Amino acid sequence: MKGTSERARDALRSRDFRRLFGIRLVSQSADGMFQAALVASVVFNPEQQSTTVGFAIATLIVSLPFSILGPFTGVFIDRWSRRRILVVAPWIRTAVVALALLDPTSEPLPFYLGVLLVLSVNRFYLATAVAIVPRLVPTEDLLMANSMSIVGGTVALLTGVFVGGWVADLFGNTPVIAITGAMWLVASWIASRISTPLVPHTLPEAPVRDELQRVLREFADGIRRLAHTPRALGPITSITLDQMGQGIVLVLSLFVFRDRFQEGVGSFSNLIGAGGIGVLLGILTVGKLEERLPKERIVSRAFLAGGVVLIAVSLYVTGWSVLVASFFVGLTFAWKKVPVDTMVQEAIPDGYRGRVFAVYDVAYNLSRVVAAFLAIPLLAAIGPEWTVALIGMTFLAWSPVLPRWVARAPEIVLRFYEGARAEEWPRSVVWGGVEETVEVDRAWLEEVDGERRRCFRLTMQDGTLLQVSRQEPDGDWRLDRELA
Repeated sequence: MKGTSERARDALRSRDFRRLFGIRLVSQSADGMFQAALVASVVFNPEQQSTTVGFAIATLIVSLPFSILGPFTGVFIDRWSRRRILVVAPWIRTAVVALALLDPTSEPLPFYLGVLLVLSVNRFYLATAVAIVPRLVPTEDLLMANSMSIVGGTVALLTGVFVGGWVADLFGNTPVIAITGAMWLVASWIASRISTPLVPHTLPEAPVRDELQRVLREFADGIRRLAHTPRALGPITSITLDQMGQGIVLVLSLFVFRDRFQEGVGSFSNLIGAGGIGVLLGILTVGKLEERLPKERIVSRAFLAGGVVLIAVSLYVTGWSVLVASFFVGLTFAWKKVPVDTMVQEAIPDGYRGRVFAVYDVAYNLSRVVAAFLAIPLLAAIGPEWTVALIGMTFLAWSPVLPRWVARAPEIVLRFYEGARAEEWPRSVVWGGVEETVEVDRAWLEEVDGERRRCFRLTMQDGTLLQVSRQEPDGDWRLDRELA
């Protein structure tokens, strides 16, 4: 079996994937620098009266394009040349990025319009970069190619924030914005060298207006499906709560550095750097945790660990303790996010995953906006120490909730034919709140570690094979494997 490094080399054999990977690294490094410049202008502007209000505005601007435009991007990506999008979008962003050098207090309209346009085009740009990966690598290399793109892009983004913050602190925003625009143009030049035809194989027959209306209908259907699937709703609720807690902790960290210690935007870089190291370490270690614990227990213990650290930090708020808190918040975030994503995927049938994950994406992004605005009255009423302690106590209180939440709802329900063969042949499954007819491909009994289990391999209407089992005589059915 191939190791990780060999699989990575296989993916990188594709010249055009190497170019796409380079685009992600260059472009997302520039995105990080732009975000640092935005925080410097809105949060650390000497004219800005309130750190908390400034950060709430910055969070709203950053999250709004991702939340509102996200579900609609595919309508246009499926109609336009993806290579042209990758070439032209950086030029549009570079053309307006200079507006971010204006003072948001004296010239708010052009400043915020420019920032919104830059971030909105970026949402479209990143979605295109994800969509074209299957066209650039063989199917067997797709998982590794996606992993490399996501991890590499995340590291590049965090590096850009870190470097951009310190450059802005030392020399101001002008060199940061200039470097950002230049890097976007480099990304455009790399995209122009992609040789693979990236035009859609077939164009949708429905007009754009009908497609946009379809997206809205499917988004509403995703909300309904999620409401009827406790094993997906519980994990999404948990990660949304985590994001709100993280958002509040980040706001109060900036408040402490700017208002208490009179530090500049470089302190924001340090916060993001500490949190980013925590996230990367969490991603590297969560697999080991999953070998020992059920996914809901990993999330539970991550909330417990994060809560304990935040309560401890609330007793002694200093520059170093805030960085420690940022590291552990990032570490436990990865321990929550990876299992949560997997639990949601397992709880929802394939035909509904896209619309449910669209709802998940919006909830995930908007939770940070809610947190930023919630931090304003919290910090004013009880101060940073008690705010940190409150978030820590909330995390501790939530730690037992998810295991109990999902324990009340079986993964999958089998319904059997009436009559003499009722104990043998299921006729349908209820999965993610959807009942679908199945055919029995295979049935058998097995014994594992002294536990006798009844097993079925079932074929769904779309051809998906499910392997399910339950402990005899009356255990709940569980989904063991899903096969294409």
